[in-house]
Amino acid sequence: MKEYTTERIRNIALVSHSGAGKTMLTEAVLHYLGVTTRMGSVQDGTTISDFEDEEKRRQLSLSTAMIPVEYREHKINFLDTPGYTDFVGEVISALYVADGAVVVVDAVAGVEVGTEVAWSYADKFGRARFLLINKMDRENANFQQVLDQAREIFEARFLPLQLPWGAGEGFQGVVDLLTMKAYVGPENAEQDIPAELADAAEEARMELIEAAAEGDDALLEKYLEGEALTAEEIVQGLRGVIAQGDYIPVLVAAGEKKIGLQRLLDLIVDLMPSPADVPPVKAQGPDGEVELKADDAGPLAAYVWKTTADPFVGKITYFKVVSGVLKNDIRVWNANREIEERISNLAVMRGKEQISVPLLHAGDLGTVPKLGETATGDTLCDKGFSVKVSMPEYPTALYRVAVAPQSQADSAKLGPTLSRLAEEDPTLSWYHDGSTKQTILQGMGDQHIDVAIRKARTKFQLNLETEPVKVPYRETITKTGQAQYRHKKQTGGADEADVSLLNEIEEGDPAAHFRLTDEMDLIMSTFSKSFASLGGFIAGDADV
Repeated sequence: MKEYTTERIRNIALVSHSGAGKTMLTEAVLHYLGVTTRMGSVQDGTTISDFEDEEKRRQLSLSTAMIPVEYREHKINFLDTPGYTDFVGEVISALYVADGAVVVVDAVAGVEVGTEVAWSYADKFGRARFLLINKMDRENANFQQVLDQAREIFEARFLPLQLPWGAGEGFQGVVDLLTMKAYVGPENAEQDIPAELADAAEEARMELIEAAAEGDDALLEKYLEGEALTAEEIVQGLRGVIAQGDYIPVLVAAGEKKIGLQRLLDLIVDLMPSPADVPPVKAQGPDGEVELKADDAGPLAAYVWKTTADPFVGKITYFKVVSGVLKNDIRVWNANREIEERISNLAVMRGKEQISVPLLHAGDLGTVPKLGETATGDTLCDKGFSVKVSMPEYPTALYRVAVAPQSQADSAKLGPTLSRLAEEDPTLSWYHDGSTKQTILQGMGDQHIDVAIRKARTKFQLNLETEPVKVPYRETITKTGQAQYRHKKQTGGADEADVSLLNEIEEGDPAAHFRLTDEMDLIMSTFSKSFASLGGFIAGDADV
């Protein structure tokens, strides 16, 4: 793979609800560009993105896969994320290091729960994005219905850059409103716009030009004066409004059939921001907060957004070069652990394939194996300028289960293995409950926990059993009680006393549920004069 400078890099997260077609979209892109000779299949377990055994078994993406491709002298780092909401931590990590996102929506199912979750995090991180209405070749596909639904759900201005030519079995290609051409079939052959779509295309293009004019004062003035904008000026204006989040471009495709792919890649290169175009990353420096711009001339800072355990290579650390240039065979400073680590075998990943590179420029994504102490969320930098990039906020656990080793040999591996799993996945955690003597593993859902347990067995040779989580009951007083005791005391006569103790429970702070009061009702009876003359109880005798 060639060397790419910051302005020629595009980091794009593919996000959606499960089943919208992200993985097959990346598979189609790889085949369309000639990276692969055969297009893989999710059902056959032959895709580049879903290379883990568990992903093949479930036919489901479980972790984010890096898919870098080269197109028009640019490098596009696709991050293929899981769509199942149990694995939302992977989506958060990918969007945190991406500079833009393609939100993929099924043309039949429309906007779903996973779509809304991913959209909310793209909003939170301020990511420019496209809305890609995929699977237009499916029966009952409806472009306008999905677009109307998106407009109703999301607080955004959607701007169609393409119109579909047909739908379902009649889907032939896309009508592009920038080039005013149609692109037909898997070869994306360029043709004139069909007559039946000409009026709709002209009307939609006028909206596009108006949006582009908003992105630049000079273009707006030119537009208001009635002058026509050139193709380059339209692209320039659209880049501005897209980067600011003022408009969300809407595209169409049939990923598995490779229809619409060429223009998707063109628009990513032309309209999506490079790392140099996004706001600086805030970090904690030696003298307070600093801003790190994606610039080769800046101080070195590489943020670790993901770590995995490979049974053959060992630990693999995924990072983004936030600032500076990261070279091979150098020593860097881990600002979080305050230790040095050696960078060797610098690479970029394509699925599970490691592609060696001599260096990575600011804004690029890469990997390095066998960093002994570095964990997800750490920052690698120059020792002379220590900086820490903060981690994003991950959701708290929603589901938990008790786990126990199956054998005595597994017991010694329990703590270290669960810690390694939690290090790889910030939404996974564990603790030992001293009250119930159980080890609790918690995550985002039952699928999430099940995958973690299977990973413990396949990657770390730890066999775990599961059991229900016990409730740590504790005894306490829950209702009013009363007791009576007759105390006899001989002092020269027949003297006795009745002592009654009454404990009442009162409603108190809801957080405490109740509180106890130490009110004692002391009733004395049949006192003789001789007993009373002693002065009653000695101090402390009545302290029950």
